[in-house]
Amino acid sequence: MVKRSQNFRINWTRHVRQRAAERGIELKQIYEVLLNPIETVFDREQVNYKSYGMPSNPLTKEQPYLMIVHSKFNTVITVITAMWKDKGGLRQHGFSKI
Repeated sequence: MVKRSQNFRINWTRHVRQRAAERGIELKQIYEVLLNPIETVFDREQVNYKSYGMPSNPLTKEQPYLMIVHSKFNTVITVITAMWKDKGGLRQHGFSKI
C-alpha cells in the first residue's frame, strides 16, 4: 500500500504490517512518527534510516517510544519495520536526543 503525504509517498512493506500487528502498533502511529520524529539517524551498516517519536496511545508506559526503520529516496519512504522502545533501547540504536 502506498500512502501519499504532504511532500512524500509512504510504501508499507508486508514485514512492517506483520510486525506492527504483532507488536500492537497502528499504522497511523507510524505515520505520526514519520511526520514528526524527535530524531532521525542514518545507520551506515544497514544503509537505512531510523526515526523515533512518541505517538499517541503507546502500548505500554515502560516503552512509550516508537522506533521506525525506513529507507528514503527523494520523495518516497519505504517503511521496513517498527518497534516499541524505552530510552535505553533507543540509545543502543544511536539516538542522542533522549
